[in-house]
Amino acid sequence: MIKKFWGFVTKSAEVFCVLGFAALFTIFIVQVFFRYVLNDPLSWTQEVAGMLYVWIVCVGSATIVKEREHVSFDLLYESVSPHKRRILALLGTGLILIILLVSAYGNYDYIAFTARQKSPTLRLPMTMVFGAFGVFLVLLIVNSAVRIHRLVRGDWEREL
Repeated sequence: MIKKFWGFVTKSAEVFCVLGFAALFTIFIVQVFFRYVLNDPLSWTQEVAGMLYVWIVCVGSATIVKEREHVSFDLLYESVSPHKRRILALLGTGLILIILLVSAYGNYDYIAFTARQKSPTLRLPMTMVFGAFGVFLVLLIVNSAVRIHRLVRGDWEREL
């Protein structure tokens, strides 16, 4: 059940990121066309492109990029037995999960605070930008919990 749930979340994130990159590319082409062909640049394209980029990075890095594909210093991790790697993975993921949970309320509070601020061009609430980090935080909490679940199961070797 957890595998199906996380598979759905990952597939949804992939679709979101693909559509987001397509929109980002389209906005970029529109921006270039208006600026260099029509000599009449649009003011909103840069703002929307920046917002899309933040959302794509936050959603993609929390779901699509696997734990072992992130940049890491793993000299110690690679030099120990698989059983000790499991312990290190549980400790590391557990520590990350605790830090994320402790910081969740403060992050929510800050995102709520940014609702008062407006973006410079489109006058959108800045929660449209900072909300991406809240989504990132929730997805990373779920991702960490799923990883811990996989590490305590009988077939934990696949998770290393």
